[in-house]
Amino acid sequence: ILTSEVGAYSKSNDSTIFKSSLFYKKLTNKTLNIPNSKAISEIRTPSPHVIVGDETFGLCDNIMRPYCGKKLTHTKKIFNFRLSRARRYIECCFGIMINKWRIFHRPLNVNIDFTEDIIQAFCVLHNYVRL
Repeated sequence: ILTSEVGAYSKSNDSTIFKSSLFYKKLTNKTLNIPNSKAISEIRTPSPHVIVGDETFGLCDNIMRPYCGKKLTHTKKIFNFRLSRARRYIECCFGIMINKWRIFHRPLNVNIDFTEDIIQAFCVLHNYVRL
């Protein structure tokens, strides 16, 4: 993720923040350097690298979101279930990181610019500790 895109006010929804980000612009302009599609196994057709989103995100070549509606086919329901499971897994990873860095257990009562610095430092420190 681009470190300049970590700050936003809590009243904004994820999709609005995402669509106004440099990351989204590069994604839609195909200048993000996402690897080409490749097969997961020898018998499968090539699959693109994707970003997992929820139903608030718009459709895009590299964004995977669930099917909407109530009368879905069995195949679409299975897809939504598996995509939801992937999102839960990602959210659990964020939960693990937040528990490691307990400063995020409470609201950050600092200027938004300093909040961005704190989150960027958190990302760097987390990656360093993982290495």
